[in-house]
Amino acid sequence: MTKLFTAFIFFLLMNLNAFSQNDIFFNFDYSVFRGEDEKFILELYYSVNQHSLLYTQNGNNYEGAALLDIAIINLSDNSTVYSNLFKSPSIVTDTTKNNSKKLIGQVNYLLSDGNFKLQIKGSDFSDTLKYDSYEKEVIIGYQNPGGVSISDIELASSITKSENTKSPFYKNTLEIIPNPSALFGMNLNELNYYYEIYGLTETNISDEFIINYSVYNLNNVKLISKDKKLNRKSESKADFGKILIDSLDRGSYNFIVTISDTNKNLKLTKEKKFFIYQDNTTQNSTLAADDYLKSPYITKTENELDDEFEKIIYIANPKFINRYEQLSDVNDKRELLYEFWKSQDSNPETQVLETRIAYFKRVDDANRLYKEAYVEGWKTDRGRIYIVYGKPDDVDRHPFESETKSYEIWNYNSIEGGGECVFVEFNNSLNEYRLVHSTFRNELQNKNWKDLLNKY
Repeated sequence: MTKLFTAFIFFLLMNLNAFSQNDIFFNFDYSVFRGEDEKFILELYYSVNQHSLLYTQNGNNYEGAALLDIAIINLSDNSTVYSNLFKSPSIVTDTTKNNSKKLIGQVNYLLSDGNFKLQIKGSDFSDTLKYDSYEKEVIIGYQNPGGVSISDIELASSITKSENTKSPFYKNTLEIIPNPSALFGMNLNELNYYYEIYGLTETNISDEFIINYSVYNLNNVKLISKDKKLNRKSESKADFGKILIDSLDRGSYNFIVTISDTNKNLKLTKEKKFFIYQDNTTQNSTLAADDYLKSPYITKTENELDDEFEKIIYIANPKFINRYEQLSDVNDKRELLYEFWKSQDSNPETQVLETRIAYFKRVDDANRLYKEAYVEGWKTDRGRIYIVYGKPDDVDRHPFESETKSYEIWNYNSIEGGGECVFVEFNNSLNEYRLVHSTFRNELQNKNWKDLLNKY
């Protein structure tokens, strides 16, 4: 199994040119608030690890910068509403001490209601070949037109009173430092939030109403809940605060705001996903947490995890298999599968698990190409060989032979210096092909395989 695994990884590394080799990772997020003159304000937030940027010395400081290429497209007619380039400078005194710090920024746009697409490319200003991208469709407008509406929820690392109206983070007498990664824990043990409520008229809501702030896990279990009574004073309200989250385990959660008014039969909610990572052992743990909590594993169910584990049995070593089979906690399974693919990743500097993507692309191809009767394609002999060694360079097919069974010879030019795999169809009504011979190490070898072709 070890030799087979090594050959497989080598093959993947040789065939991953199509995947990006960038080594910079941005976090992007957005919120929509009501503006003036029937317009809305779209706030775009971004952050990037400072260690990802190239710095040059200028006097006693070092200067670097991120470059943001932002386009906003109106989906009603595919017209480009905005297209801008922004340089976001980063100045540090010592490039050896900025590994865990982030450059954080915000850009605001004024839009009418409608459906839009955001296209953002974040790169290193000094090396634009290092980039990350983000694309999102956004609905601009009131949540409940004509009634009470809740804006988007902005998650922040800090919210303080401020008179600095020139700050890009200033809003309604507050300086709100956004947290585009939505990552908390570590030194952020309080969830800071800001949102706005509109339509607080006598017709829509009573003089007194209740707001509930709750935190749910992915199993929809309520872990934190608190209520606050508010009096209607004006047509709109900016609400902000913080929730202590140091009791939460690492994982993914939903923060939900609910406005309730039994007299008006009103119950309105808005939610925002956030992540918890609790580990203070290394300086770079925040970066590792970012990658894990943004990976596909953080939202996978236990059934999905077990299904993936079953499908990687061809390349997993016995130690990994034993570890996984001993686990009962779903979070432990998520982390172990993530660690497995991260350790095999062709470009560990990026968040994308390129090797995993390549592997499961082959699983999908095998299911499509080599399904046999009631057996999924990835479980068949041809499917397994396709997944482990990839697409053959040449296939010599012999179907519907009069004197012999149908068979196929798959030829590989680059694996182990060149080799072949032979499959024979033993049950033509079920399209069942079996591997009868291969020149590859750790595969079935039978130099007399032609003896198996006799129909009679």
